[in-house]
Amino acid sequence: MSQRTYRFILQAQDPDHGCPVLERLLVVSDLGELRAVLGSIADDDPELAHAYRLESCDLTQIARRLGVTFDWNRGDVWLCPWSSARNIPYLIHTGYELALMLEGRKPFAFFVEEYPPHRHSTEDHFDPHVAKGLLHKQVDVEPFGEPIRGVNGQLFEGVRTVCYALRGEEWRVSAWKLIREAAQKSRWDENFERLEGMLLGYDDWQNDWWIAGTFQSEAVAD
Repeated sequence: MSQRTYRFILQAQDPDHGCPVLERLLVVSDLGELRAVLGSIADDDPELAHAYRLESCDLTQIARRLGVTFDWNRGDVWLCPWSSARNIPYLIHTGYELALMLEGRKPFAFFVEEYPPHRHSTEDHFDPHVAKGLLHKQVDVEPFGEPIRGVNGQLFEGVRTVCYALRGEEWRVSAWKLIREAAQKSRWDENFERLEGMLLGYDDWQNDWWIAGTFQSEAVAD
C-alpha cells in the first residue's frame, strides 16, 4: 500500500496588490512535521485544512525539517492547503481581482460579506486606485432584521456588497445587480451563471468549461 501524501502551497503575497505573486508546492507524508512548525494555532485543525500565515522562523523550520526553501521578504507568506480549484485549466480570479483589473484583464469585481467588519480583506489595496480615478467603487449595505451569530460566535448585523469596475465599465455594476434581482424571482441557473461570468471578464471557453463542470455535473448527480 502506497503511503498517503498531502499537498500544500507556500504562497507569497504582493504587499501592494494583496494577491499571490509567488508559490511553491509542498508535499508531505507526515502532517506531524507541519504541526511541529505551526504549533498550537493548528490544534483544532486535524487535516490542516485552513490557511496559516508563516513567520520567517516557520520558513526556516520548513527548510530544516522538509528540505523546502522559500525566499520572500516583501510581504506575508501563507501555508495553504491544496484546492480542487487548482485543477481548473485557467486562472480563477478570486484573490487576483485588483492585479487583473489594473492590467485591464478584468473589468468588474464584487465582494459580498457579512459585517462587521465594514471592510473586505483587500479594500485597503483597492482604495488608492479608486482615489486616483482608475476604478469605480460602489458600496451597498443591507442590514438584517435582527443580528445573526456566526459559527464562530461572531455577531453579524447585515451584508455589505462592494462592487468595482474599470472606468468606462460602470454599467456592469447595474447589470450584475439586475441579474441577481432576476435570479431571486426564479432560481440561479446556468444562464445567470454565464451572464455573471461574462460581466466578470471570463472568456467564452472558460464559461463553457465552468458551466459544464458545475451545473451539468450537478444535474447528473441529481
